[in-house]
Amino acid sequence: MTIEKLSRIGIGMYRMCLGNKLNENALFKALRRETDINVIDTSTNYCDGESESLVGKVLTSSNDKLLSRSEICLATKYGYIQGNNMTLYRNGSFKNIPDEHIVRYSPNCFHCIHPEFMRDQLTRSLHRMQTSYVDILFIHNPEYFLMDKIKSSNENVKGYQNQMLDRISQSFEAMEEAIHKGQILSYGISSNSFSLAEDDKHFLPFYDLIDRAKEASKRVRKTENHGFAAVQMPANLLETYGLKTAAKWAKQNGLKVFINRPLNAFNSDGAFRLASYPKANYETIKSSTVSYLETLSQGRESNSIHSILDLVKQMNNRLPLIKNVFEWENYRIAVYSSIRQFREDIDIDTVLRPFLDAFEAEVRYRGSQAVRNYLIEKLHIEELKDENKSIEQVAMKFLFNSGVVDVVLMGMTREKYVDFAKEMIKH
Repeated sequence: MTIEKLSRIGIGMYRMCLGNKLNENALFKALRRETDINVIDTSTNYCDGESESLVGKVLTSSNDKLLSRSEICLATKYGYIQGNNMTLYRNGSFKNIPDEHIVRYSPNCFHCIHPEFMRDQLTRSLHRMQTSYVDILFIHNPEYFLMDKIKSSNENVKGYQNQMLDRISQSFEAMEEAIHKGQILSYGISSNSFSLAEDDKHFLPFYDLIDRAKEASKRVRKTENHGFAAVQMPANLLETYGLKTAAKWAKQNGLKVFINRPLNAFNSDGAFRLASYPKANYETIKSSTVSYLETLSQGRESNSIHSILDLVKQMNNRLPLIKNVFEWENYRIAVYSSIRQFREDIDIDTVLRPFLDAFEAEVRYRGSQAVRNYLIEKLHIEELKDENKSIEQVAMKFLFNSGVVDVVLMGMTREKYVDFAKEMIKH
């Protein structure tokens, strides 16, 4: 990594894809010089490679208002065999990889960190991003090996953990070779397991990772000046364990700490979107939609109109039961599936779009109010009693002030998220 000063907020490229104009506009805006963001984090499996392709489009832009490639810390990851990678695997493209190094976690999700796979994925990443090097190459969630092998705590957890660590050591050697070739400047591990307790069966033991990196560097480059430079893990207001353990260890040992999922939290009480949303004009729009549909149905023999009217009423009855935006995202699939069958009979966008937008906005508002109350009652975050303080501001400041975080990765799929990041960096 040659970038001396990393921006406190980085661009998390999950769900940002080439061809999505909103995503493209947001990325171009985020990399403007005045925004003060110089970190991009993507992965081979984000949008099945199209996230990296979007990065490539922006990096090769002739826009002189954007940061140049040398001013950007570009990180990507490898490990997943999904989508196009799965097709390549089934067509025999990875036949040089020993079969036992392919983790068959589920029918549509395999995983591999073998050196041969790393070399293949790095070549593809560099091509998609139209760059000759990446600043950091992360091994992406190597704990899939444990998740596949260990189903209960009664199994040989330590033995499997050591097997996983040996595989990581092999990957370190391959990445030291990539440093020697100039394809990467440094490497790291991005793992959800860094946030787990040490006695968890899927915990990734991190205490000797630096020693393993030194050994890998000595074998490959004849020096202990290894390229292991960063770790990445999820952390937020409700998931703090990793900050006290893995992140603290990393900082004490000179590694950079990247945090993902800062605004999406999960604990035993459920899922939480750590963001504030304004109150929607839901009741008014619902009433006008129902009134319009009832008027439209008069004197017409249309089952579609009656079915849509029933759907609106069903959604209204369901509204109090939807606790957060995550539940709405699951329910929305069923809603839009029902709507599709009426498209030939009715202009759905005209008839239903205002209601659907207002419904989602109301779900977000109610969910954010519930999250605010939860954080006040459970975590005693008194500043959230002030309605002018947004939950996302408090959540980001918590990570900034932790003392162990270098970069908070934030999804920036829309320009408004770039504006928020810019304001947070300023203050």
